[in-house]
Amino acid sequence: MRLLTYAIRRLLLMVLVLFGLSLLIFYLTRGLLPVNFALAPYITPRMDDATRLQIAQGLGIATSSCPSYTSFVNQVGGCVVPLWGQYLKWLTNSLTGNWGLTLLPGISGTDTTWHVFSSRFPYTAELAVAGAILTILIGIPLGIISATHNNKLPDHISRILSLGGYSVPQFWFGAMLQIIFVLYIRVNGSGLLPATGVLATSCGICLADPSSAPAFIWDSIVSLILPALTLAITSIGALSRIVRSSMMDTLRQDYILLARSKGLKERVVVYRHALRNALLPAVTVAGLLAAYLLGGVVVIEIVFSWPGVGNTAFVAAEVLDVNFLELYVLVTAVIIVMINLGVDILYAKLDPRIRY
Repeated sequence: MRLLTYAIRRLLLMVLVLFGLSLLIFYLTRGLLPVNFALAPYITPRMDDATRLQIAQGLGIATSSCPSYTSFVNQVGGCVVPLWGQYLKWLTNSLTGNWGLTLLPGISGTDTTWHVFSSRFPYTAELAVAGAILTILIGIPLGIISATHNNKLPDHISRILSLGGYSVPQFWFGAMLQIIFVLYIRVNGSGLLPATGVLATSCGICLADPSSAPAFIWDSIVSLILPALTLAITSIGALSRIVRSSMMDTLRQDYILLARSKGLKERVVVYRHALRNALLPAVTVAGLLAAYLLGGVVVIEIVFSWPGVGNTAFVAAEVLDVNFLELYVLVTAVIIVMINLGVDILYAKLDPRIRY
């Protein structure tokens, strides 16, 4: 019950945090830019000023008493709705799913921001989840091996891999993987793995006919390998170092010495008694790494031409599509605070001594 109460309190706090973040985002994208900037997705060069004024009034930016569009652009007194009024209109529209039209090249003024975001977000989520799975599957065992073979060859190799991966820029590592697995390692005239895209059928291990469900799933997984590994490489190093440090500290505890004195196998001592307590700091860091993975998707999507929201957000920043940028930042913030809440709850589940 206490954990449930804590979760409810955190959710209420999350609402306040997101409300404050929305205020900041709205001020940066609307308060610091010219008043007509928010109209860019809705107007065309052939529109007359009367139509543009009607659009500004419909969006809650221009007042109904404003005499002309020129007066609105010049911010004549009484023509521009106060910023707090604009925010209330924007917040009402946002809560109802109306994020306006997008300004992205090729679809400017013809498609909604929410439709573009929702159609591309699954690709970003797919890549981030794959990167997180690789981070856990590689980072935790690497840290355990390093801790149980302290100052021996496996430990040295693990530390080199961890520090090397942690130091390598993601875009450079991605480019090197493309060169190795696409240009140098070739099968039947094609690269072993695809270089770009979410569904490639021309690589060495791709299936020729992706029309069937198994072939489609296989080609999708193959396309994920290089971008997911690139996304995970720096996180693997950070997680393995945390697991190593925590495991080494746990293995020095008295209850570990007692377990060994009872004649338990080393594998039982390490994985059943030590690992659970050693994972507690790693779980906390994993929440931060999840947020890092989500942020790192922008670079990876550009390198591998991945059609996710990270790549789209980069384009939106270039054309100053404030509608898309506002949605992207807020959704990212929601994911981050939810991940942190999940980590805190999991932390309490792993350690019964923790009470909120």
